[in-house]
Amino acid sequence: MIRHLIPALACIALSACTILPKVEDKPVSHAIAAPQHGTASTTSRRINRQLAKDQSAFLLLEEAKEGLDWRLALIDSATSSIDIQLYLWHQGASSSLIFFRALQAAERGVRVRILVDDFLLNSNEPALAALCREHPNFDVRIFNPGRVRNNSFGALAEWASNFRSLNRRMHNKTFTVDRSLSIVGGRNIGDHYYGMDRNYNFIDLDVLASGPVVDDISDGFDAFWNSSHTFPGTHLSSKRMDSAVQTYQTSLRTSMEEDFAEELRNYPLDRQDWSRMLGKLPAGMHFGKAEFIQDHPEVHEDNRQLVRTLEEVQARKQGEVTVVSPYLLPSDASIENIKNAEANGVDIRILTASLEANNQPLVDGHYRKIRARLVDNGAEVHEFRPDPNPQVRADADVPPVVAKRITLHAKTIVVDNRRSFIGSLNLDPRALDINTESGLLIDSKPLANELNEWLEELYSSDNSWAVSRDANGKVQWQSRDTTRTTEPPAKWSRKLMSRISGLLPIRDQL
Repeated sequence: MIRHLIPALACIALSACTILPKVEDKPVSHAIAAPQHGTASTTSRRINRQLAKDQSAFLLLEEAKEGLDWRLALIDSATSSIDIQLYLWHQGASSSLIFFRALQAAERGVRVRILVDDFLLNSNEPALAALCREHPNFDVRIFNPGRVRNNSFGALAEWASNFRSLNRRMHNKTFTVDRSLSIVGGRNIGDHYYGMDRNYNFIDLDVLASGPVVDDISDGFDAFWNSSHTFPGTHLSSKRMDSAVQTYQTSLRTSMEEDFAEELRNYPLDRQDWSRMLGKLPAGMHFGKAEFIQDHPEVHEDNRQLVRTLEEVQARKQGEVTVVSPYLLPSDASIENIKNAEANGVDIRILTASLEANNQPLVDGHYRKIRARLVDNGAEVHEFRPDPNPQVRADADVPPVVAKRITLHAKTIVVDNRRSFIGSLNLDPRALDINTESGLLIDSKPLANELNEWLEELYSSDNSWAVSRDANGKVQWQSRDTTRTTEPPAKWSRKLMSRISGLLPIRDQL
C-alpha cells in the first residue's frame, strides 16, 4: 500500500512545485594555470622555492578569525581564479562578506566558481540564477540537487521516492585561489565557523597549503565541478532579473552595514591589501609531504578512497593515535580494533563532543551506547566542554560576539606525532559510508608537533571531561576539580532529542 502511496503523493505535490529542468549541455571547465603575477601566486612561488622535492608547505588555522582572514586574503589577492567547494553556505554576516568580496573579484576579472551541496542550500534561487547568467566571471553549481524547489512538501515527497540517490551528499571543503594557495579542513561558510554566532560557535580546524599538493586539490575540485551530479546555477530559475549583479552588491552591502555591523566590526567590507600578512607567510609554514584524498564524485566509481587510505595509515601505526571527531560512531569492527591496538602497546586518545557541546544531539543518542565499550577496550576518551577556558574560547569567539556555548567541529587524526589528517571526515556512518569527503594527509613532524600542542589544550581537564570507570565499575566524568557519575549537564531539550534518537533505528544515517 505504502509503495503505491508515495508516488501518488509525489505527483500531487509536484503539481504545485518548481521543477529543475534536465541539463544536457553543461559546459566543462578546468582550473586555470597559476598566473605569473599577483600577490597570491608570487607568495606561493616564494614558498615553493624553499621546498625539497615532493614537499608542500602548511599553516594551521586554529582560530576562527584567522580562518576568515585568510579566506578574505586569498579572495582579495586572486588575479585569475577562485574555486570554492563547500557542504554548507549559511546566510549571515560571514557569508555576506565572503560572497561580496568574491563578487568584487569577479568584477575585476577573476573567474569565480562556487560548488555547494544542495542539502541545506538557502538562497534566493531566481536571483542567484540571474547573477550567474549575467556575470561572465561568476558561476555556481549545486551538487546532487533535488529537482523539486520552493515547496517543502514536494521536496519531502521527492526524498521519500528517491532516497538512496538524494541521501548521498558532498561534504568536501576546499578553497583555492590562482591554483597557488589552498585551504582544506572542516569549515564551511557560516557564522558558527567564524566566531560570529551568539548561540554557539565552533572550535574548528583548517590548513593553508602551498606547493605541488595544491595542483591535486585543484584537480579534485574540477572532478566534482564537471561530474554528472552537479547542476548549473544558471538553470536554477528561468525568471528574468535585470541588473542582478548591481542588485546583489547593493543588497549585500546594505545587510553588512545595517544588519551585521557589529559582527563585522573587525573586518573591512571592501577589498584590502594583504601583502604584509602574505609576506610573513613563508616564514610561518611547516614543510612536509602530503596527499590530497577525496572520494570519487560518481557513485559507480566511489571506492571510499579517503576511508581506505586512513585505515591503511592507522594499520601502520606504531605508538600513538590521537583522534578528534565531534560526531563519533565507529563501527563494531573499529571498536574491536582499538582493543587489539591497545594490546599491542598503541595508545589511542579520542576527543568528541559532550552533549551540550554537540550541535547534532541526535548523534549523541547512539554515541552513548558505545561510550563505555570504547573505555573498556582501552581508549582514552574525552568529551569537550561547552564552557572551555578563555584561551580555547578565544579560538572560537570573535569579539564583540560571545557565544552562549562553544561546540566542537574540528576533525583530525595524528599518528605517531608525525602524520596528520585534516579534513572533512567525521568518524560516523554518514561520513564513512554515504557522503563524499576530502582532506589532507600530511607527513610533517613539525606540523604534527604544533597540532598536538593545540590538541593538548582541548584535551586538558579545563576543557574536556575525561571518561573512565570508577572503582565500582561505574562510568564517571572527571574535569577541573569535579568528578561525576552522571552525564555532564545539558539542556533538557537536547537530552530529550538524544534519548529519542537512541531509540530509533537511524544509526547508519547519522
